[in-house]
Amino acid sequence: MSTLSVTLPDGSSRELAQGATALDLAKSIGSGLAKAAVAAVVDGVETDLTAGLNDGQEVEIITANSDEGRHVLRHSTAHVLAQAVTRLFPGAKFSVGPAIEHGFYYDFDLPGGKTFSDDDLSDIQKEMERIVKEDQPFIRSEMSPDEALELFADQPYKCEIIQRVTSADGDALDAGEVGLGDVISAYRNSDTFVDMCVGPHVPSTGKLKHFALQRTSGAYWRGSEEARMLQRIYGTAWESKGALEEHLNQLEEAAKRDHRRLATELDLLSFPSEIGGGLAIWHPKGATVRRMMEDYSRERH
Repeated sequence: MSTLSVTLPDGSSRELAQGATALDLAKSIGSGLAKAAVAAVVDGVETDLTAGLNDGQEVEIITANSDEGRHVLRHSTAHVLAQAVTRLFPGAKFSVGPAIEHGFYYDFDLPGGKTFSDDDLSDIQKEMERIVKEDQPFIRSEMSPDEALELFADQPYKCEIIQRVTSADGDALDAGEVGLGDVISAYRNSDTFVDMCVGPHVPSTGKLKHFALQRTSGAYWRGSEEARMLQRIYGTAWESKGALEEHLNQLEEAAKRDHRRLATELDLLSFPSEIGGGLAIWHPKGATVRRMMEDYSRERH
């Protein structure tokens, strides 16, 4: 049987059978590494674990507990979020769903101008958990822009991204979805759901067990007030139950010390939504405290 040789980050080499993947490499090093692996870096480019390797390549395995690994986890979880929403809300249009610091989000255009409720978030989380249990494989495919436009014909936001990229008007938002080349990549993880993405992604949804949906908000498409208002769902995803719980506990403790919450509870000020959530209205107690602080500052300076 013919073999290939790859170089590891420490400079050592490893022999593998022809046709081996990055996941095969991880398994050859150890079961623990294979279990923790979510993607790989091959000759400096992040790629899926299922991608085939070639002789002479330099390969590094990305594990879930690294910054790069968490980014992959969160981006893959965003795909599962979009799949769950389209299952529960037939006709929903999905736009972009990037990984961000500590989490991810996805923007949706729901039929009839519907907005998400707290009950919807609970239902979506449960649907995502079902998708994770199904352990659906993420399968990458590449196609021409024309083929991509046909595949996503019922998703206008995806089509707009493809058209912007092919007309050289693409920006960082578009590049995060499809890159800026002539080849469009997509990931399918069921017969009924496919999303456009440069990747990489985890091998299957079964890797995405530790996540939580957090809140919803409105978000203008492409950040323009002249564009349509979409519905955004934020979530967070981590490599373990412990890491997820630690993050959620940190958020809870930070919320307890939030000056906006404390000031409202102490009847110092409020933020009426009618005039804008960022504008503080001072109450009599708060005005007194503010005046005392201003007087003290003037006396000291």
